[in-house]
Amino acid sequence: MGIQVGQVLRQSAVAAPARIALVDLGDRGGLRREFSYAALDGLAQQVAAQLRAAGVVAGDRVGLLAENSAECVASWFGIVYAGAAVVPLHVLSAAPELERRLRHSGCSLLLHDAARTELARAAAQGLTTRVSSLAAITRAGPLLPPQDLQPSAAAMVLYTSGTTGTPKGAVITHASLLLHTSILSQRVLGLDAGAVVLCGLPLSHSYGCRMAMLAPFFAQARVIVLPRFEAARSLAVLREEAVTWAPVVPTMLAAWGESPPAADGGAVSTLRWVLSAGAPLGEEIARRAEARLGVEVRQGYGMTEATFSAINAPPDERRFGCVGRPVWGVEVRIVDEALADVAPGETGEVLVRGHNLMSHYLDDAEASAQLQVDGFLHSGDVGRLDEAGRLYIVDRIKDMIIRGGYNVYPSEVEAALAEHPSVAQVAVVGQPDDSDLRHTRMLGVLREPCTVDALAHFASERLGRMRRPRSYGFCESLPLGPSGKVHKRTLREWIEQGRLLLEAAPA
Repeated sequence: MGIQVGQVLRQSAVAAPARIALVDLGDRGGLRREFSYAALDGLAQQVAAQLRAAGVVAGDRVGLLAENSAECVASWFGIVYAGAAVVPLHVLSAAPELERRLRHSGCSLLLHDAARTELARAAAQGLTTRVSSLAAITRAGPLLPPQDLQPSAAAMVLYTSGTTGTPKGAVITHASLLLHTSILSQRVLGLDAGAVVLCGLPLSHSYGCRMAMLAPFFAQARVIVLPRFEAARSLAVLREEAVTWAPVVPTMLAAWGESPPAADGGAVSTLRWVLSAGAPLGEEIARRAEARLGVEVRQGYGMTEATFSAINAPPDERRFGCVGRPVWGVEVRIVDEALADVAPGETGEVLVRGHNLMSHYLDDAEASAQLQVDGFLHSGDVGRLDEAGRLYIVDRIKDMIIRGGYNVYPSEVEAALAEHPSVAQVAVVGQPDDSDLRHTRMLGVLREPCTVDALAHFASERLGRMRRPRSYGFCESLPLGPSGKVHKRTLREWIEQGRLLLEAAPA
């Protein structure tokens, strides 16, 4: 018998068919919809059968462009039930960004929700990728249970990017996803059938997919789905739905911490603890959120290529800045430039090996080989281990910018902005603001005069909202390092010292 991550849902449906698996709260004022494990599994089987009827075969890749909903969840499982790999796509992406991912992954089909019909059609224009709505793919019809697959078969292709600006698709296998899910659910998070989990993270992100969908379903828990995060509404939902655990990003914690207690009744009595990941968490943000929620905020660490390598989960002591001990089955090393292990307390690059690693980069053997040495993946992050083996992340080696828990890759933003006829050179950097979150800034060398308004409009046509710079600066020349690459640390210093004036982009 093969291995199939869809069994996370299917086996819970067999064991507890009547148990509520998912509560879809939809938009404000909409209907509250409950789905049992049997009903959700049946919907996923309908999707799988529709996909097969549409010509999707095992080994195909299917794009999924949708906000969180029961239909989005059923489509995710329907894709893997049919033996295809899910290619999650973020709903805030611009059409050119989506087109690049669809083309590179070779998606045979793109599924989308009603709000993204035109975006999906624009992204697939000129490609062989067919387009179908979630409404069409989830209609009643024949059923197709999860198909047996080889352990090495791809379950997901998650897109990331390196410094070259070429998007890279991290291939996640069924074996890796299923094993990591079971370990997270049973050995790390302590989820059980009585758990109620908030799903306010986008399911297009590895974090939301694993922590707010797969791990709870493995435990036969209940998942409360919001289409998107709204601070006041999500706080009310925590109480109304008696949520026991919530995976979040720092921007969510910041919003909760600033919410007045009188507005929604104060602390949430049912919560056990909250997990923060996806971006660095400032201690002040964590403390304000803890005071607001009445529970501890813990941290976890991972990356698209090596998700959740460590988690500071109970019963371990909560320590600010600590992302915890390595997850069972995962090894973490801290090495110097010669790849020698450093002593506890000393900093170096974080290396990871274990079942949580991607298989490879799609169609990029060279990049895959460069990233892994002796089975260990080079994270590009600086960290340290204490005497007890707890991991602390000190900084990022890479220039990647984190905005609201989403990865913003400067090279992609730079490539888009460099198309403007007035831009001769461009560099994109991130700077923390007063709330310890990050904004993107564009620093450019212009061929001819151009206004910030014009550049911002140009960016809005080519980049999703999360990737657009919030401020712009101009200089006579960009600082270059010995290799000819832009020295972004110097740019950040110029900004901090006031040597480079910035102008905010129009809202």
